[in-house]
Amino acid sequence: MDNTEIRLEIEKIKGDLNNHGKNMEIVFQYLDELPKKQENPNPPRTTISFKPDSL
Repeated sequence: MDNTEIRLEIEKIKGDLNNHGKNMEIVFQYLDELPKKQENPNPPRTTISFKPDSL
């Protein structure tokens, strides 16, 4: 390999590392949001039932 090929490979690796860093930031943002979602669970549902007419 000559110097230009090595430099191109290094630049490619740098680009991949930058993308991995951005992806990791997104993962950590989602992980930070999880406790917030668990603090506000869905409200309890009301039960639906059938009441027959009295005989």
